Amino acid sequence: MNPTRADDVFDPRPDPALDDALIRALPPPALPAGFHVRLQAAMAAEAAHDLACQRRQLEEEHARRMAALERGYVRLKRDTLATVLAVAFTAGAVVQWGVPWLHATLGVDLSELVPLLALAVGVVVGAGVWVDRFGLPRVLRR
Repeated sequence: MNPTRADDVFDPRPDPALDDALIRALPPPALPAGFHVRLQAAMAAEAAHDLACQRRQLEEEHARRMAALERGYVRLKRDTLATVLAVAFTAGAVVQWGVPWLHATLGVDLSELVPLLALAVGVVVGAGVWVDRFGLPRVLRR
C-alpha cells in the first residue's frame, strides 16, 4: 500500500453508510428517567452562574475604570489650579517689576500700559491655545 496515493488519504467527511451500519450494530444505551429535564436544569443553572460571574467581572472593571477616571479628573483639576496660581503669581511679579521699569524707561503712563499688557497677555495665551489645539499655521510650518 502506497500512502502517497490520493485514494489512501483519510477523508474526514462522514460516511452515511458507515453511520447507518454503526447505528444498527450498536444501539445507543437507554437514558435514565428525567435525564433531559436534569440536563436542561443544569445548563440553565450554569448559564445563570456564568452570567452572574460575567456581570460581577464587568461591574468590577467598571468600578476600576471609574476610579481611574476620577483620579485623572482630580489630577487635572489640581494641575489646572497649580497652573492658574503659577501664572497669576508670575504675572504679578512681572507687573511689579516691569511696570516701574517700563514707566521709567519709556515714560509710558500706567493708564495706557496696563491695557496694552493685558492685550499682549491675551494674545499670547490665545496663540498658545490655538497652537495647542490646531497646530502651527501653514505659513509658519516648514
